[in-house]
Amino acid sequence: MPVFEAIFKEINVPMAILKRNYKGLYFDRSNEAFVQLAGYTEGELSRLNPNMILYEWKDSSLPEVKTLYTLRTKQNQRLNVKISCKKSDSDSEPAWIFTANDASAELWIEEQMRNQTILISGIVDSNHVFERFDKKYPHSLFDDDTSLIASSIMSIIHEDEQARIREALRRAVLSRQAEKLNLRTKWIGNKLDLEVSLTFAPFYNFDNSLKQYAFIVTDLRSKQDDPAVKLQIMMARRKISAQELSESTGISVQTISKLRNGKILKPQRLTAELLATVLGVKPQDIWA
Repeated sequence: MPVFEAIFKEINVPMAILKRNYKGLYFDRSNEAFVQLAGYTEGELSRLNPNMILYEWKDSSLPEVKTLYTLRTKQNQRLNVKISCKKSDSDSEPAWIFTANDASAELWIEEQMRNQTILISGIVDSNHVFERFDKKYPHSLFDDDTSLIASSIMSIIHEDEQARIREALRRAVLSRQAEKLNLRTKWIGNKLDLEVSLTFAPFYNFDNSLKQYAFIVTDLRSKQDDPAVKLQIMMARRKISAQELSESTGISVQTISKLRNGKILKPQRLTAELLATVLGVKPQDIWA
């Protein structure tokens, strides 16, 4: 089997090969991921023009960059998908590699961002494994954000909270509604007992089985008295970097970094007042 054929069949990205006949474009071949997304068999798809399952589709489009369409599944569900088409040079007749990515979870996150301040967002699969983790603030509160990808979300939830989060996930799946809760995290960014305000929503496959969850974090709190942790959280809430804080206060980036890393435990009174004013808090909210 040629390398492309092997990748095409096995890759977990919904893909098809489009070709054209006298009736127009049709799905010549479809991989299992696209079959699962659309709910049609490969044989059924081969008899369909894309405009029969994609609203607003025109055969003249063939978008090279990801373009949003509404996909109608065999079960008459409507999914927001991002479509791209790349012309293939390997076929003897004109053909296009058609890629479709379910954007439902991504668009839910974007909608939440329009309505409220988001500090962290992401997507986890049906097994609670991170597929995406995005922080919305300019400095690293967490030691290595990328290390979370492919790890379980349960690995950062405090043991005392895991039964509660599992029950909330179960309720969300059954009700098909978003859930909100506050919970303690474990070793997140090496900061113990960091509490987060979390909202998550479930998304489903064509057969109504669970596909993934999208989540947002709207606030971070620490029960610790560590001023360095408090300062980092305040900066995250304001989405302000050390450089921006320095420019607003006249305090050096080096000093701010040392305060944020705990190398300076308590600044001078004027420094504390300047930093607190820009962060919208009182000095004693950070430094007791």
